[in-house]
Order: sequence, then structure tokens, then C-alpha cells
Amino acid sequence: MSESKPSESKPARRLLIPGFLTPSGIKPEEKKERRERRLRIRRRGDVDEGKVKMHPEVMRELEIRDKAEVVLVGGGSRERKYVFTVIPSDDVPKNEVWCNEEEMRRLGVADMSIATIRASRE
Repeated sequence: MSESKPSESKPARRLLIPGFLTPSGIKPEEKKERRERRLRIRRRGDVDEGKVKMHPEVMRELEIRDKAEVVLVGGGSRERKYVFTVIPSDDVPKNEVWCNEEEMRRLGVADMSIATIRASRE
């Protein structure tokens, strides 16, 4: 006596799906990752308002051309973003960004604060 299973007696169903609808045909969007780094903000009197000085090597690493976004965290809704024009300077240490003293005082940024620096999207 041969026992036959009900699934073996039925032919397998095949679903015909066009090639452009299969997951292998879908290309995921490539997102360009923004490079960022945490650096110390230093108040300096020799920097013009609306500008910051950075080391050229750090600018290349973060892919900053002319504008940088400085993000100061305070937790939650207290995060503050500022956009500055960048001036390359070899005098600046690699772990620092020099900003105008009066402007930082007006914005409420203390000397030696740590901020996230990245290239501006603008």
C-alpha cells in the first residue's frame, strides 16, 4: 500500500511576478553620510563675527568648503544650531574651533564648550 500525501498530489502553484516588481530589481536609495565631529569652541577676539577658524586638515576630514554648522547640545529642545563661514588657519589646534568672543557671549556659549561640527547643507 502506498500512502500518498495530499500535498504531493497537487501541483505546486507558481506566482508569475514581473521582474521589475521583485525585490532584487529594487535599488535602495543611497544616502550620503554627513561627517561630523565634536570639537571645543574657543572664544577669540581676533576672529570676525559670523566666521570661525578651523584647521585645514579637519576641514578636509569633515568635507567643509565654506560654511560649517555648529550644534550645541543642551538636551531635547534646547539644541541650538548656528551656521558660520569657515576660515582655514594652521594656528588652530585640530581639536578646536575659534569663534568671535562677543558673538559667543551674546549667543550664550561658554569658552571651552564642546559642540558638534559638520558641513552645512546650505
